[in-house]
Order: sequence, then structure tokens, then C-alpha cells
Amino acid sequence: MKNLLQKIFGNKKSPVDPGELQSQELKSGMPVPTLSYFDFVAPTGFEVPEHTRDIGNVLDGAAGAYPFRSFILEFGTTSLTTGSLDVLYRSGPVNMMFYITKLTRNQAIRTYKNAATDEGTRLINMLKSGNEIEAREAQKSVDAAGRLLDELSDGYNDGFLGTCLVTVFAKDEKGLDNVGMHMQDDLMGNDHYLRVLYNRQRSGYISTLPIANNKIDDRNDRRFFDRTAIVAASPFYSSEIPFSGGVPLGVNQHSGTMEFLNTFAKYLDNYSSMIVGSSGSGKSFSNKYISSSQICLGYRIFSIDPDGENGPVCRLLGGREVEIREGGKVCINPFAISEEEVEITDEVGRKKAIVVVPLGPKIGQLLKFFDRLLGGMTSEEETHLKKAILDTYQDAGITEDPASLYEPGLVPEFNRFTREVEQVRKRKPERTLTDVYKRLLKNCAVNVDWETLEFEDLKEKYAERLLTVIRGYLRDFPDGALIDGQTNFGDDMPVDNMLDNVCWINFNIKAIESSRIFDIMMLVITTLGWEYFIKRPSLRKFRKRLKIEEAWKMKRIPGAMEFIEDLARRSRKYNAGADIITQDLTPFLEDSSGIALVKNATTALFLRIGQISTDEKLQLKSIFNFSEGELEVICRRPPEREEDDSRGEGILRVGGSSAFIKVTVSKEMRRFIDTDPDWLQEQGLLPEVG
Repeated sequence: MKNLLQKIFGNKKSPVDPGELQSQELKSGMPVPTLSYFDFVAPTGFEVPEHTRDIGNVLDGAAGAYPFRSFILEFGTTSLTTGSLDVLYRSGPVNMMFYITKLTRNQAIRTYKNAATDEGTRLINMLKSGNEIEAREAQKSVDAAGRLLDELSDGYNDGFLGTCLVTVFAKDEKGLDNVGMHMQDDLMGNDHYLRVLYNRQRSGYISTLPIANNKIDDRNDRRFFDRTAIVAASPFYSSEIPFSGGVPLGVNQHSGTMEFLNTFAKYLDNYSSMIVGSSGSGKSFSNKYISSSQICLGYRIFSIDPDGENGPVCRLLGGREVEIREGGKVCINPFAISEEEVEITDEVGRKKAIVVVPLGPKIGQLLKFFDRLLGGMTSEEETHLKKAILDTYQDAGITEDPASLYEPGLVPEFNRFTREVEQVRKRKPERTLTDVYKRLLKNCAVNVDWETLEFEDLKEKYAERLLTVIRGYLRDFPDGALIDGQTNFGDDMPVDNMLDNVCWINFNIKAIESSRIFDIMMLVITTLGWEYFIKRPSLRKFRKRLKIEEAWKMKRIPGAMEFIEDLARRSRKYNAGADIITQDLTPFLEDSSGIALVKNATTALFLRIGQISTDEKLQLKSIFNFSEGELEVICRRPPEREEDDSRGEGILRVGGSSAFIKVTVSKEMRRFIDTDPDWLQEQGLLPEVG
């Protein structure tokens, strides 16, 4: 090993070969000196010229000499945050050393009381002089000092005195100046700066060697740190995501490496995820990039698109966009029901999967649908509706037996995707809103005209409001045609074939965003995704994602949050996951099911959500266990100048790991997913009118 090190580094301290020393030992009987690591890798020495005050030279044998300059890092009044010192860690040949001394609680309190008094004095002087800007800054410092003093007094924090020393190396003095100016410019933005150790270059160089020998020990050179600042200063705490495959999402802003998002990583408890970000933070951009990349990995996607942005990339990748508008041919039937696999335990205690028709859960979902349709129900109205729904399925012979969903025998059918005629079981027609309305009439009205659906009188007085409201949503009304009829995506083709053979189904509901039926359609489409997509046995082999954009709107639908929470929890057993994309977390945090939903999202991308109150920050910190540095990234102000390129930056969470990333895509991909009008106009990609 020693010979190998000698070949690589050479013996810079002693020209004597170790083998020669060993032979001398045999002759003289004297012990051979042990060569240390520094004997092999240390330079020949260093010198500080007498005529200069701010530079020194490292002597490296035959390689000559190269200059160095030592600095002390001066910290401003702002606290040290994650990433503040990244420029020092990435500036090439730089030695950096922190010397930290822990204070006792009494010492910390006494030290910070003096600091708090100084800030209070500065505030008074600024107020007296009328300098409002400096007074506001001083007030912030006083408030921060008060909070930290309380934490120290209560034992929730600790105090440290620390010194940060930096030695920069370069090939020549010009390079040394350039590196120093580069680091200085970046640090100034964080209210920190480098101060050259004039006349102390020798002490500075020795202090930054990895031998923990601090020669800069003047008390005036030390700065007070708390535990948060100590962690933020550490370059060894590297936030990164363990690689398990998936989508190459963005560049880690600490390490410079690519981070991957795998919503189906084996170590995750479930496969649900969320993307959170304010308008303009890159939320939709990131979602479209993730979706398109997942399609390339073989995933299947069912997405609800309130803003109509997914169409181009969905079509490009071979998917199908279903545009929902009043007067169109598309109909999404909330009464459509499909079979699903459930686990049971047999008589000998073994678990096995059986296929059933979940009539009970389906009736519960439909009651939530009617609750939204009617603006609330009484218990009597709910009873009449529940009976009408159950009678409707029984009239069609639909039971918990999967065979009850199909007509007897097989029929030939042309599959336009495989271009072959197949023998398939034909499904019975779906039950519809009109069927339930007619069953209500049969149960509760007398002398009904079945052609006009008019009636003479009611046997049940509580059914009057039910019949009046539901009548306005039947298929002879424009908005009623969207939910009353056989499920159809606008081409009269069987929905089964479409879901089995198309990689991405995107429901564009932008055309009805101002309609009263908008919220109802979001719930109906989500239910369709659960019934016909996630639970579909023929899709069990595929990894599936059900994506709900602008999911905060679900808060307006009674029971919708509970349904999405249940969907997110149960989809894992179907090799699927739910993706919640929202620009507002408040509706989730104000709802017990909403909080459970976001807590169970094992993968998440938090983009900029903007400035929020201290109480909201504490709530986010307690729910998601954010560090102070992560909150700084998420709760930043919007960009203030054109040079600010922070769009797409955020915190990526996968399981218990997190990383500060910037979503990165190729220029070719950006052409299909970016909606920034300035960039589109610059690239000549704005849509033409006409």
C-alpha cells in the first residue's frame, strides 16, 4: 500500500525510500520511523511573502508553487439557511473549516441577551433618526432574537460560538481574485461576505488544514449559532432521493445530480402522490412532464383536466382526449358499475381473491352524488332514493354475481385496435338517471304518464323535491345529457376497448368550468376512474395513475374528500395510485379526510406556494415535518426580476427522503408541455386563430 501511495503522490517529506529505511534498520538495529498519511500527500511546505499581507504560496516540490488566500466568513444579521454556503462547497480547490464550541444554557442566554439588547438599541436609534427601512429590519431582528431567547430559556434550542474559515487556491493570482469575487458575489445576496485575513494568512492557512488546529481564536471572530444554523451550515447533510428508477425529474440543487421520481418504489407504503404549487410555480408543467415520462415507462393514465392543458402531449403519446361540453356526444354515467377483486378468508384460514359486484359501496357513492345534485337531503329523501336505486339494479337482474353484468352467451365484436373480430361477453345496458327517476315515480307517484313522465299525485310527500330536482337533470336537458345515458366517449365505441387499449385517457372539462354541473362532473369522472380504470381486472398487470388536477375543488362536494381518501388508500392493491395536483392546500388541511389524504401521500413535489403566515408555516411543519430550509424554499416570494429563474424549484419527497430540486426537461419536450405565452411566442408556437 505504501509503495502504491508513493507512486501516486511521491514522498514529499523525506527522499528516503521506505525499503531503504528497512535495510538501514537491519544494519543498525534502530527503529524505522512510521510514515503517516501526511508524509505521502502533504506539500513540501508554504510561505507568506513579507511584502504582501493578503496572499501566501504553497510549495509543492518540482510542481512549483501556487498561491492561496485565507478568509474569515462574516455572517450578517439574517439567519443561516439551507444552501446559503453552497457556493463555498462548489468553488473548486477550497479548504473550509468550521470551529464550533457549544455553550452552556446560561452562557447561551447571557450571550443572546446582549445581542437582543444591541438589536433593541439599534431599533430605537433608527426610529429616532426616522430611517423607516432600517427600523423595519431592526424590528425583525428584535422579534427573531426574542423568539430564539425563549427557545434557549425553555431548552428547545442550544447556543454555539462558531468561526468559519476559508482558504482558496488557484494557479495564479488572477485566478485567485476571480474565484474570490465569484464567491463574494453569491454570498452577498445572503447578507454574508468574506473578509480577507490581512497579516494572518499563515494562521488562516494552518486553521483550514484537516488537523483541527484553530489559530483564529479571537472572541471577536466568533459568531453565535443555534441548532438550525449548524445543520444548515453542514455540507455533509446531503438531501437526496435513493435511486429506484422512475422518472428523471430534476437536478438536485445541492449535489448537482439528477433526482428520480418513482411513485411505485417497492419500499413505499402506498402509491399515492401529490403536487402542490401556486399559479405560475411550474405545477402544471411538472405534472405534464411526469405524466408523459410515465407513459414512456409503460404506465396507464386516467386524468381529469379542468384547464384543458394535457391534450397536445396526451395525443402525441397515443392517448385519447375526451372533451366534455354541453351539447356534445360525451356521456359519463354515474350509475355504471363494474366488478372488482376482493380478498376473503376461506374456512381453513387461507386468503384468496374473488370477483364480486360491489353493490353496497356503489349505492353509497350514488347517495353522495345525489346529495350534491340536491344540495343536501333529509333522511326521508335518502330512504326513498336508496330504495329506488336498489330496485333499479334488481330490475336489471344485477346482483353481486359478476355474471349478472353480462348477457348470456358470446357475441362477435370488431376490435378497432387489434383489427380483429373477437368473441366477447356483451354487457347489459347500464342503469341510468332516467331509470332511477322512473323507479321513483313507480314507488311514490300515482297515475303516471310514462311517455311525458308526468303524474297526477304522490303517495309519498317526501318524494316531491326529489322528483322536481332530478327531472331537470334528465337527458332532454343540455347539461343532463352529460350524466344521463350510456357511458360514451363521443365515438359510440365500447368503453371497455378504449380503456384496455389506450395508454392515456384525458378528460378535458374546461368547457363547463363555469357551469353548475362542473363539480358534479368532477365527482362522476373520478368515480368512473375508480370503477372502470383502477379496479378493472384486465388492467391489473399495468401500473396505473388516476390524476385529479385542481383537486381542491373537491372540497365543495359533500363526501368527495372521503371518497378520494378511500381511493388513494385502496388503489395500491390494484397496482395503482392517485395523484392529487392542487394549488391550494387549505381545503385539505381544513378537512379530516383531506389531512389524512395528504399525510398518506408517500411521494410529493412541493413547489413555491408563496408567503404564508407563521401559524400556517407551523401547521405545514407539523404535518409534513419540513425543516426550516425546506420551508424557506417552499414559502418564497414570487420572482422580483427577470433574472430570477426559480420557477420549477421545489422540495421532492419520496418516502422519508427529500431533496431540493429544479424540474428540468429538454427543449424538445418543453415545446409540448409549456404554457408560458412569452416563451411560446418567442419559439413561434402560439396557436393560430382560425
